[in-house]
Amino acid sequence: MKIAAIAFILLSIFFSCSKNNTGEILTAYSSSDALYNTTVSTPLNDLGRNKFMDSVGGLYPGGINKPSDMYAQDLRKFNDSIIPIDTFGKPSPSGYILFLSLGGSTGGHNMQELRLKTIGNPATNPKLKLLNGNNGSGEASLNSIAKANAPYWSHVSNTLTATKSSYRQVQVIYLETEDSSVNTNWPGRPIEVKLMLESALRNIKVKFPNIKIVYVLGRTRTFNVAAIWNREPCPYYFGWACKWAIQDQINGTPDTRYKGKKAVAPMLAWGFYQWADSLPRKTDGFYWRSTETADGLHANEAGQDTLATRFQNFLLSDKYASTWYANRSSGKHN
Repeated sequence: MKIAAIAFILLSIFFSCSKNNTGEILTAYSSSDALYNTTVSTPLNDLGRNKFMDSVGGLYPGGINKPSDMYAQDLRKFNDSIIPIDTFGKPSPSGYILFLSLGGSTGGHNMQELRLKTIGNPATNPKLKLLNGNNGSGEASLNSIAKANAPYWSHVSNTLTATKSSYRQVQVIYLETEDSSVNTNWPGRPIEVKLMLESALRNIKVKFPNIKIVYVLGRTRTFNVAAIWNREPCPYYFGWACKWAIQDQINGTPDTRYKGKKAVAPMLAWGFYQWADSLPRKTDGFYWRSTETADGLHANEAGQDTLATRFQNFLLSDKYASTWYANRSSGKHN
């Protein structure tokens, strides 16, 4: 009886203590997060060359988490080509590097916090102009973004007009949203979402003639939410859809071509991958818990600060993105 009690205490300690999201101190959390789990999943970056179901993990093909080979060379070229331009899309010392977010409410909250961390920050490029084009009214799904005449685009146009910006000025996009699909099977759902994402990319290429790169972060884990597309395992599968869309570009799939005269889409790349369980990831110590959300879906104030900080740290430290996001005179870029 005593041995069983000791074992229970040790197990309780294991599930209540871990490093925080910056890896600095120990903090406690409720193991009741396990009650929300509808699938036993490993984050893509922790999965590496191991498999989920029948598919190899990692953010990029081959189970790796960093760009490689020709794709990495192209990512360097595309990022290096991002310079201040005017509303006509012409290089201009008085222009801006316009970084626009598209999608639903979660991505919009993330961009709003990132803007606050960017404006006036000596570590960031003073020529940056970050705009929040997200819409939390439920009209900004991948399905809507893929349609040229969807009502969502009126919202984006109003955002650009209100800030004296133009479609031609946008060079970088952060895309985070849901897909409204009720399909929850594997691998059917991530394949379906991948195709939606690729369709959205093709429309983005038409809408924004000077677009260079679209960054995806996947989605965070969700807890006890009503809508099927916001309920696990759908957010986890969304990360797989992003991974496979990037893989299609790397493999040269024609309807995802991002370079040359026959390009039909912007280059797609990972920013900071957001999906995590309650215990810290092996790769970077990041975790996501119900206590960091306001309603199981949207981050609360502390959680939002964590997400935006992680995203900004990526933009400042990534050897590709830092060429345009970081202040080159500050010595913070790579």
